[in-house]
Amino acid sequence: MTSAPVIRETEPTDAETLSRIGKSTFIETFGHLYKPDDLNAFLKKSHDASVYEKLTGDPRSQAWLVEQDGDAIGYASVGPCDLPVPDLPNNAGELQRLYMLEKAHGMGVGTKLLRLALDWLDAHFEHVFVSVYAENKGAQKLYKRHGFEKIHDYFFMVGEHPDPEWIMKRTSHS
Repeated sequence: MTSAPVIRETEPTDAETLSRIGKSTFIETFGHLYKPDDLNAFLKKSHDASVYEKLTGDPRSQAWLVEQDGDAIGYASVGPCDLPVPDLPNNAGELQRLYMLEKAHGMGVGTKLLRLALDWLDAHFEHVFVSVYAENKGAQKLYKRHGFEKIHDYFFMVGEHPDPEWIMKRTSHS
């Protein structure tokens, strides 16, 4: 019998697990969009365990793992905003990542994880931003339901591949 998913705060010892789930969820969701060289360069740069060691050791950031039966099935990370926001205000935070394996979709745990991440951001930052792939209509709809509005377009590089992205800002606490 499968147990209910559990969300927990991460620790520096979770860096390898975060790296593994980060790569798996990105490949599962977006891997088909890129040439292998671009995908591999991005995964090495953005999802290496050292990236997650830095994240989990930074007191201005927080990450959570979602586990089920001892396996990581999703995660979220938040921290200071590093997006190319025009006229970025002071005290700006970012929902950096929110990824769930496909097998975890529809369980409601992704929404719980999002609420947890937004509560943390609201407690630590005055302004909250998120970047979302321009073709990811499901994520855009989810973020809109949680008070985000599109404010800017930009290109996010995956290797040498430019992805059209939206920057969204949380304007209400729905």
